[in-house]
Amino acid sequence: MLFSILQFGITTLLAVVCARAMGLSGNDIPFIALVIPALWILPRGGIAGILLLAAMAAYGMTLSYQPASLSVSVWVLFPLLMVAFSHRSNIGVVACCALITLTLEVGIMVTQASGKLGGTPMVTVIQILCVSMIWWIARSWKPRQGHSWWALFLVIPLWVADLGYAALISLTIVGIMASMETIRSTFKDTEFCWHTLFCWTLPSIGFATFVLSPDLDVPNPVFVVWMCLLVTAWMTDYILRSNEEQLE
Repeated sequence: MLFSILQFGITTLLAVVCARAMGLSGNDIPFIALVIPALWILPRGGIAGILLLAAMAAYGMTLSYQPASLSVSVWVLFPLLMVAFSHRSNIGVVACCALITLTLEVGIMVTQASGKLGGTPMVTVIQILCVSMIWWIARSWKPRQGHSWWALFLVIPLWVADLGYAALISLTIVGIMASMETIRSTFKDTEFCWHTLFCWTLPSIGFATFVLSPDLDVPNPVFVVWMCLLVTAWMTDYILRSNEEQLE
């Protein structure tokens, strides 16, 4: 357990480094930076691996067109989707969460369309779809032996092209994936639900890095929407757990 706690701390630190790198990159992040981690884990095989590669590549292509804080804030959908589609949930909860998310994200897109926030509404829609697809794939993620370590050599051209932040993002994402796989394969969910903790912690820590860093900008609309979605996920989870305990 001590080893897992230490590894969890390292994974959290990697999330902080990744978020900082995205913020300091000046949106100069080629899509290959997100493709490298997908290629590394691609030996999972099947349609899921191909969809993961496509989703991460598409998300990577959007990073140059959106404010970094907005691109990171979209990952708050991970805990919200996890709660909405948990075994405690029902169609009413899913509909309520979907309505809240749609309302808030439309607000972001309207703000973008009016020129008060960087990026474009279409790119925001693409990011939402990509993150949702990645969550769906990660939902059935099972640790497997064997990875495409050759993919890490693709980081070298990024360094040569003076894209150090992009290379750092690739390496930290691979590190996060490797750490999560190790913990999942070492401990069963019956002992401790590590994947749930990661689902809540990593998106929160990543965005909190932006909020707490004085040299990184977080527009007010992005912060408000992120906070509302996180609170929605937390309150929904709390209500569902309370109802389950009462039924027992």
